[in-house]
Amino acid sequence: MKRFSNVRTLFFAPIVLIGLGGPAALAGQNECAGRAADIIRRAYPSATDADDGTLLFEGATITLPKDDNVDGVPHAVICRVWPAQPQLMLIAVPLMIEQSDSENEGDIELLVVDSTNLQIKRLRLDGLMSDDAVRVRSVAFDTARYRFAPGRTAFGLRVSLEGSSRANPFGETTLWLFSIEGDGLKPVLDNIVVGESHGEWDTVCAGEFSETTRTLSMVPSAKAAVADIVVTEKTTTSVNTVGTDNSCNSEDKTTIDKHRLQYDGSGYGVLKDLKRVE
Repeated sequence: MKRFSNVRTLFFAPIVLIGLGGPAALAGQNECAGRAADIIRRAYPSATDADDGTLLFEGATITLPKDDNVDGVPHAVICRVWPAQPQLMLIAVPLMIEQSDSENEGDIELLVVDSTNLQIKRLRLDGLMSDDAVRVRSVAFDTARYRFAPGRTAFGLRVSLEGSSRANPFGETTLWLFSIEGDGLKPVLDNIVVGESHGEWDTVCAGEFSETTRTLSMVPSAKAAVADIVVTEKTTTSVNTVGTDNSCNSEDKTTIDKHRLQYDGSGYGVLKDLKRVE
């Protein structure tokens, strides 16, 4: 998967907490449903109609949202008005090159549409919709106030994956952050897993499960004008065993750790252990 690291220098503002994005920050992912066709046709004027109601663009399929509920349709276009700048509409366009029951291949193109002048800024994220045994379950914008400096706020994109094995359950949500710079979009933070769960069990009781959540906060840097990002990691491990009376007993252990991400001149470097599994 292509990585995105061309980020201009950011100037530190007073501390701003960055959460995982509550319901308000993640809600309303299909706010352009009634206008999706017009928006997509403006962004992709050479797209043509397919017989199944999708659009075809340079060998890729674009699926338009049909109503206000996009749950279970990870390959459909999603839209979100950006509360930090309400004149801007955030749009994620899955460009699917191949779709099947066994694997998918595709990219996501991010669009930011300005309602005042209809200008469109865009950034293509290669391979972000490609999957196989572990499938893309959902794509969502995170519009929590990721404020890096006065007048500069980033938005987030979350991609959630889910495995199909009942004996070895797996789920993962990865976050990317982007900001508007000049005429384009630039990545601020590339590929950090903010939620992960996995396990191995006998499908009845005995087994071990682990769940990790990560939250981000901006803190002053001791070495540079650009803020550091502190990642607070909470991991809960559960071990299930069968008791003498055939009851299923669980023993939990929780650990909390912190990681500090520093700006390296082109972006925030993310530790390998915090990144999405390739």
